[in-house]
Amino acid sequence: MSLSPTPAQQAARASYELGWVAIHRMLREGHSWSGREEDCAFLNTRDGRFVTASGPSGLDLPDDTRAVARVDWNLDGRSDLVISGRNSPRLRVFLQQGDRSARTLEFSLRGRSCNRDAIGARVELELSDGRRLVQGLRAGEGYLAQSSKWVHFGLGGAQPLRVRVRWPKPSAAGWEDFSLAGDAGRFVLEEGAGVARAVEPAAPPTLALGAARAAPSSEVARIPLAARLPLPPLPILTPEGEAADVKTGIEPPLLVTLWASWCAPCAAEMKQFVARGDELESAGLAVLALSVDETTTRPAALEMLTRLSWPFHAGFASVEALEALDALQASVLDRRRRTPVPTSFLVDRERRIAAIYKGPVDVETLLADVSRLGARADELRQRAAPFPGRWSAAVPETDLAALELLYVERGLTLAADDVARARIVSKERTRAQVLNDMGKVRAQQGKLEEAAASFLEAVGLEPRFLEANVNAAYALHQLGRVADAVPLYEAALRLDSRNVTALFNLALARCTLGRCELSTQELAVLDVVDPRAAAELRRQLKEYFGR
Repeated sequence: MSLSPTPAQQAARASYELGWVAIHRMLREGHSWSGREEDCAFLNTRDGRFVTASGPSGLDLPDDTRAVARVDWNLDGRSDLVISGRNSPRLRVFLQQGDRSARTLEFSLRGRSCNRDAIGARVELELSDGRRLVQGLRAGEGYLAQSSKWVHFGLGGAQPLRVRVRWPKPSAAGWEDFSLAGDAGRFVLEEGAGVARAVEPAAPPTLALGAARAAPSSEVARIPLAARLPLPPLPILTPEGEAADVKTGIEPPLLVTLWASWCAPCAAEMKQFVARGDELESAGLAVLALSVDETTTRPAALEMLTRLSWPFHAGFASVEALEALDALQASVLDRRRRTPVPTSFLVDRERRIAAIYKGPVDVETLLADVSRLGARADELRQRAAPFPGRWSAAVPETDLAALELLYVERGLTLAADDVARARIVSKERTRAQVLNDMGKVRAQQGKLEEAAASFLEAVGLEPRFLEANVNAAYALHQLGRVADAVPLYEAALRLDSRNVTALFNLALARCTLGRCELSTQELAVLDVVDPRAAAELRRQLKEYFGR
C-alpha cells in the first residue's frame, strides 16, 4: 500500500487522493477490496516457525479485515480479540474458549514521573521454571488499532516469583521491583510504590452471540430502513396512456415493484402476488406493478398483465421516476450499481420508504414488514440489523440534505424540490439553512441577485455548509461573476472533493476565465466519480471553448 504524501511531497498529493477516489468508486460498484480473501491466524510453535490455525480458531472469515486488537473482554484472564472489517458485521468480538486451568496475570501500569499511562514501559516477569517473560506497553497496534493497556502474561504451570518494571523515564536504578501477594490475577503497578496492588475485576459486559459465518454473497436482499426516506414524485403512464403520479395517486401503505415483461423472476413474483392477493388486501397493502419496459415492448407487458389477471395497480415508469428510485436506493446502499428488476419499495402510511427488496420478495416477508410499519424507531433499527447485538449509537436520522443533493446532481428537479419542502417542515432550521432554502426559492423564481445574496449570507454564517457554498457559486456563475464563483467552488471541494456539481462548474469557470489548463484536475476526478458528467464536460468545453 502506498504511503500518504508527506508535507514535502505535495506534488504527489493530487494523484494520491485521486487513487482513493478510484478505490472508493470500485467499492461502491460492488467490487471487493481484497478479492474476498480469508483472514489468517498463525500459531507460534516456539521453534522459530508458525503453523496456520485459521480454521480451528474460527478466524478464517472473508471479512476484509482491517484492524485487530487484544482485550480481556469477559475478564476471565484470557486475551480475546476485537476485529474490525470492511464487510458486515463491521465489528466482531472473538472470545477465547481454551484451557482455563493455567494461571494468567494482568498488570495495569500507572506512571508518576513518566506519562500517566506509562506508554513505553517494559514489564519483566520471572517464573519458577526459570523463564523470564517480557512485555512492552505501547500506544497503537497494527493498523488503526489500540489493544488493551492491561499487560497480559500466560504462566502455564509455573508460579510467578518476581515482577519488575522499567518505566519510560527510569530512575537511576533502572528497574523497579514489585512484590506479588496472593493468588489474584489482576494487579496495578504504580511507579514508586514497590508493591503490586491486587484488584478485583468488575462484572464482565454481556454480548449477544451470533453466528461467525457471514451470509453467502447475493444480489437478492431485504433492506429495511431504520431512518426512512420520503417517497419522491414518480411520474408514470397508466396502462391507458394517461399521466399520473404515484405519490399522490395511490393511498399507502403501498408496494411499488419494478418489473419487465422479459424478466422471469418478475413473472414468478407477480404470480405469487396474484395467488395471495386476498391476504395482501386484508393487510391493507396496495400494490403497483411499475413496468420498466420501453415503448417497443410495452404491448408484451400489457399482455402479461392480462394473462395474470393482475388485480392491482399497474403503470409504465417514466425515465424520471426510474432515475429517482435509483438515486434513492443508491443513497441507502452507497453503491453505484443500477437498480435491478425486480426491485420493490415498501411505502408506509406517511409515504416514506420503509424497506427495499432487491430481487423477488416472498409474501410472508412482505406481510411481516407491513405489520411492523408503525413500530418505534429503536425497534425498526433493531430489526434492520441482520444479526443480534446492542446499539451504542443513537437512532439515526434521515439525511434529507444528502438525498436532496443527490437528486440535484442527477437533475431531478421535482424530487429535489419535494425533499427541500420536507426538510423545511421536518425539523427546526438554522438561519443558514433557512437562507439557503430562501435562495433556492428565489432562484426558481428567476431572482438570481436575491438568490445569490441569500446563499452568500448562509455561507457567511456557516462557512462549512456544503450546499450553500455550491449554490452561492452557481448563482454567481449564472450572474457572470465568474471570478467570485471560483473560490466558492473551491471551498465546496475542500468540504467534499467528489462533489460533481462543484467539479463540473469549476472546470467551466476556469475556462471562462481563460485558465482551461487548470481544469484538468477536476476533469480527471470526474472521470472516476461520474464518467457521464465527465463526458458532458468534455462536450461543453469543446463546444464553448474549442478544446
